[in-house]
Amino acid sequence: MVNTKTQYSLIAALLIFAASHLQTSAHPWTAEELVIVKLEQSYFDALKNRDQDAMLSLLHENFIISSLNRPAAPSLGSAAFLETMPGQVIAEQDIKHVKVDIKDNVAKSVVDISMVKTYNGKDHSGDYEVYSIWVREGGDWKLLDRRIRLVKSGN
Repeated sequence: MVNTKTQYSLIAALLIFAASHLQTSAHPWTAEELVIVKLEQSYFDALKNRDQDAMLSLLHENFIISSLNRPAAPSLGSAAFLETMPGQVIAEQDIKHVKVDIKDNVAKSVVDISMVKTYNGKDHSGDYEVYSIWVREGGDWKLLDRRIRLVKSGN
């Protein structure tokens, strides 16, 4: 049987461990990584608001987007992707986690996001993993490649 003082010590140790873990994992990004995190937020804001001008400002001239769930589906360039935006209606979105890795002028990001959305009236809600490559040219970061994988359907 564990005495009360030992129980309190164990509980305190667990709480300290949990608090320190939350602090380090809540916002672990460097200042440079935080730029990509904010660009990811801007991307999803533009998508939700169906703001084609804001979206275009984020995309590289050679941008391509594709689905990892449907590899036979055609990839879309920026013009074709922008044409899909009016059909995307996002009621809710919640970015759960963003991981960023930067090497020189190339950044790789992985975004875990939950969305309640329709596309052309069809439900596309669910949890997604979004893999991206951002490139820095002339000091500005642009989204070059985006791969989307539906992890769990919301319907």
